[in-house]
Amino acid sequence: MVSRVKLREITATLASAGVFDPVFEAREILREYAGDAALMGGELTESALERIDDTVRRRITGEPLQYIFGQWEFYGYPFSVGEGVLIPRPETEMLVDIAADRLDSDSTVLDLCSGTGCIPISIALKTGARCYAVELYDKAFGFLERNIALNNAPVTALKADARDNSLFPGITFNAIFSNPPYLTDEEMSSLPREVAHEPETALAGGSDGLGFYRTLIPAWAPRLAPGGFIAVEIGETQGRAVSQIMSDSRLRPGVLKDPAGLDRVVMGEMTR
Repeated sequence: MVSRVKLREITATLASAGVFDPVFEAREILREYAGDAALMGGELTESALERIDDTVRRRITGEPLQYIFGQWEFYGYPFSVGEGVLIPRPETEMLVDIAADRLDSDSTVLDLCSGTGCIPISIALKTGARCYAVELYDKAFGFLERNIALNNAPVTALKADARDNSLFPGITFNAIFSNPPYLTDEEMSSLPREVAHEPETALAGGSDGLGFYRTLIPAWAPRLAPGGFIAVEIGETQGRAVSQIMSDSRLRPGVLKDPAGLDRVVMGEMTR
C-alpha cells in the first residue's frame, strides 16, 4: 500500500475513535514503523503494515500511543515509558528551560517525584549539573533507572518518599524541581481515557490538587543553598495558591506561563 493512502486511512480511523489529534498521531505511527521517508510517499512493506495496524487497533481502545511505542522523546532525549509511569509531556520541558538558563556544571539539583526521570536526566545532560532524583513507586523507579542507563546520564536515583526532607544528608541544592501529582478529585473523576491508563499515584493531588505542594515546598525550602530556588509544574488554576505556599516558605514566587498562555510553573527564589 502507498504510505500516503495509509496515512489518510490511519487518520480517519483515529478521528472516528475520538483521538484528540489524529493527524499528529497518524504521522507518528507511520514514522515509527516506516521511517520519515514514508511521510513523503512510497510503498509500505507487509511487516510495517502489520505493525501499523496492530498499533491502531490498540490505540483506538484508549491505550496511550507512548505506551504502545514503549519510548517517547522529551527535550530531544529518548525515554522508556510504559504502564506504571507518567508519560513525559511538552509543557514539563519548561522546567528544563529554567535549569538551562540558570544552572551549570557547578550546580547541585534535586528532582522530586521523578517518574521516568525526564526532568533530572535532561537537566544533567543539558547543564552538566550534579542531579539527584527521588521516586517512591516500584514500576516508576524501574523506568527511572532504565532511563538513566539509556541516556548515560549522571543522575543519582533514590527509591524513597519525596516528602522526606532528611534524604541526601549534608547536601544543599541550588535548585529543586518537581512535577508532582496535582489533579483535583473532581478532575480525577473525569479523566480522558488515555490519561486514565497512567498511574493514579502520579496524577492525584488530593481534594484541591495542592496536597504535595503543601508538603514538599516547606519541607525542602530549608535545603536550598544561598540563592537557590524551587520550581514546580502546576495545574493552570493553581498559580495563586502555590505562590502563597512558596511565600509562606520564605520564597519569592513567580508564575510562568506555557506557550498556550496558561499558568504552568511556579518558581520560588530564596529571600533570606
